[in-house]
Amino acid sequence: MNERPDRSPLSSPRSERVRKVAALAGRSARRKQGRFRIEGPQSVRSLLTHRPELALEVFLTERAAGDHAELAALAGGAGVPTRLVDEQILRALVRDTAVAGSAGEGAVDASGASGALVSPQGVVAVGSLPAEDPAAAAGALDALASDGAVTVVVLHEVRDPGNVGALLRTADAAGADLVLLTRTSADPYAPKAVRAAAGSLFHLPVLTGAEIQDVLEQLAVLSITAAATSGYADSELFTVELPARIAWILGNEARGLDEVTLGSAPLTVRIPLAGHAESLNVHTAATVCLFETLRRRQAGA
Repeated sequence: MNERPDRSPLSSPRSERVRKVAALAGRSARRKQGRFRIEGPQSVRSLLTHRPELALEVFLTERAAGDHAELAALAGGAGVPTRLVDEQILRALVRDTAVAGSAGEGAVDASGASGALVSPQGVVAVGSLPAEDPAAAAGALDALASDGAVTVVVLHEVRDPGNVGALLRTADAAGADLVLLTRTSADPYAPKAVRAAAGSLFHLPVLTGAEIQDVLEQLAVLSITAAATSGYADSELFTVELPARIAWILGNEARGLDEVTLGSAPLTVRIPLAGHAESLNVHTAATVCLFETLRRRQAGA
């Protein structure tokens, strides 16, 4: 652990300590506190198993402690304190208090209370927030194997935290080696993103704060082909030759990739559509591309 957990009292759902954890729904609070929130047994288990150095504290209801005894054991082995709390306090810990203007990170109604309904299944953890660092993103690319197959996922201007989390889960399932997010993408440490990732945030390297042009230039130096999808591409995904070292560049939900970024990708492919749908959303398109990459790799193509 990099810092000591907050030891102020947990005596009331309205206590300052509870309010501080609830406030982590907002990006500004996460940055100010240097912390983020992890909800549910699956995500907390992945945190404690794969990235225990990030974990600061785990909160459990008595029932959850009995149902998921391994969490206390994992926390104990990592030197992470666990706290038994009642259901009322646990619910207050995940009450979204994001301020208006934090798009996608918690809606506030007229009374000032969040409209988000969250069920953390009796388990909440607080973790140390990794810094947003373009140099770290560049270093992660440099750390990849210099030869052999590599799959990188780059999220550029993906603005919905739920999409970011789902994309992390898909990248993990498809065997990606690294995920980079540009600074204009949603925060993968937002509660909505962490929930959608279902633990995958902690299974593979995820770096934020990248600059897209720097990433594209570095990919070229490392002989990793930047690939993008476009409905106007001449080549189809299922017939084009896919390089063993590939980085899928995924763009904004509504607009896709900007012309400059799309034009900078050496490989653009079209996903063939058989029905009347005009396009696929970014998560569906990413799933198709990543699993086609995995299929080719497993087939030795």
